[in-house]
Amino acid sequence: MKLRIGLITVCLITILLLISACGSSSSPPASSSISSPSGGQISSTGTPVSQSKYGGTLIWIRKTGIPSLGAPTDVPTQTGTFMSVSPVLETLVLCDDQERIVPWLAEKVDTSPDGKQITFTLRQGIKFHDGTDFNAQAVKYNLEGVLAANCSGSAVLKNVDSYEIINDYVLRLNLKKYDARLLLQLAQSGIGMIASPTALQKPTTPDNMAKDHLVGTGPFKFDSWAKDQYIRFVRWDGYWQKGKPYLDAIEQRNSANVTASIMSFKAGEVNMVEDIDPSDYVQLKQEGYAVGIPTTLAFVFSISPDSANPDSPFANQKVREALEYAIDKKGMTEGLGKGTQNPAYQLAAPKDPWYIQGLPLREYNPAKAKQLLAEAGYPDGFKCILQSDVRIRDDSLVALQTYFKAVGIDGTIDKADVARATTFGQNGWKGVLIPGFPNWSSFSSWTSRFVNTAIPYPSIAYPGGLSAYQEAWNQVCSEPDYDKRISKMKELLKQLYDQALIIPYYWDAPRYVTDGTVMDMAWDTRNTNGYYDAANVWLKKK
Repeated sequence: MKLRIGLITVCLITILLLISACGSSSSPPASSSISSPSGGQISSTGTPVSQSKYGGTLIWIRKTGIPSLGAPTDVPTQTGTFMSVSPVLETLVLCDDQERIVPWLAEKVDTSPDGKQITFTLRQGIKFHDGTDFNAQAVKYNLEGVLAANCSGSAVLKNVDSYEIINDYVLRLNLKKYDARLLLQLAQSGIGMIASPTALQKPTTPDNMAKDHLVGTGPFKFDSWAKDQYIRFVRWDGYWQKGKPYLDAIEQRNSANVTASIMSFKAGEVNMVEDIDPSDYVQLKQEGYAVGIPTTLAFVFSISPDSANPDSPFANQKVREALEYAIDKKGMTEGLGKGTQNPAYQLAAPKDPWYIQGLPLREYNPAKAKQLLAEAGYPDGFKCILQSDVRIRDDSLVALQTYFKAVGIDGTIDKADVARATTFGQNGWKGVLIPGFPNWSSFSSWTSRFVNTAIPYPSIAYPGGLSAYQEAWNQVCSEPDYDKRISKMKELLKQLYDQALIIPYYWDAPRYVTDGTVMDMAWDTRNTNGYYDAANVWLKKK
């Protein structure tokens, strides 16, 4: 499905996407457009920038909630932080769609061959909105701050043994050991966002911390917000990429009511609604609206039988394979997903660098499922628990239950609240775990899933045992070489597939609709949930 919002077209990003995560990285131009002597705008290639790109307010609706707002150190759980404040607070680095590191506020990133030193060479001449200089001291202050605040994702910074300021624009991180997730967390989460140290030192209150602390280097300045209602940013004319941004303002609204959001969209009150249902997507497309699905982001839905329980039928691999052959994955994605979802046969989407080409598919085959059950000693099937939670779509859960029952696996649904559901990952479960929340298919997300000793999912019979499997994933994280790291990751994911220990059934991405005027937003690109290009997005005149 093609992304309708539009892809990034400027040379800056084209160059950036070629850069590797490990080793030296060359820097892009300091800006992608410059002022011409006549006062107009020309691009870095000398091509005139159309004045029609300038002006207007982008208004869009999300349903993630806005319970609080501030710098990452103000909101340690960072729920929605990255996507909500990225027009103001920029990151040291970004990543491309293959999760290779791309310099941003740092114009160059060097990783030593042993991975124990990461050196950031920072862009010079950049100032925060309050006039404070962007420099190595500011970066050090922010990184130390997010760790002290125990922000989500900041655990990777515990590997930093010391920060060494070489000069005003060179900062070296001396590491206890290399962890590939460090740079990716700086690229994909709030811990890499850099705010003005001057602003962060101001005393504030929960009501005022956005006004006081959201002071960055980004193309927009914070203007106003209201809890669970909206956030508004306004253009900053001092942005380091001259001639940008194009918009006058960005307003992000919040609404959990998709129907009300679509009504507001059709009334012309907003330009975009993010994360719409499959049925809404199809209907809006039929009505001629510009709908889209990100092609570089995936969330994988899967199930996990209690294979580590010796008394469970699922301790037998043939039974686990029967479970997968029983699922009509294409039928689910075409029926319930209205063709907007994708069947999954491994723990990756085809766009992922860790996707394993040529892996045999366990496609829908109820006859084979029954045969495997008979071979495993269950010719008449058996009863089990289908353990899920309130976040799952009811139609998906009932569909899985129906598929299983058709081959003889009679599952009784137990749907837990979110609090009880968290205990399954800590203490285990009986039967088949069908989580309501998917796994974001990113390197950091998958590795954290398997190295997290606090949430080990102990009911899974990991290859070689839980400790050995976790250590193997630690070895993946500690590999500085990108290609070797991905190769090791594939090997571990293949083991899960070969033994049918975690069974995916579809992967999805947040659907959206726009009024056709939203250009070059690059929504959900860079394999980063909630990313968009605030500096380059513009509104086409109707």
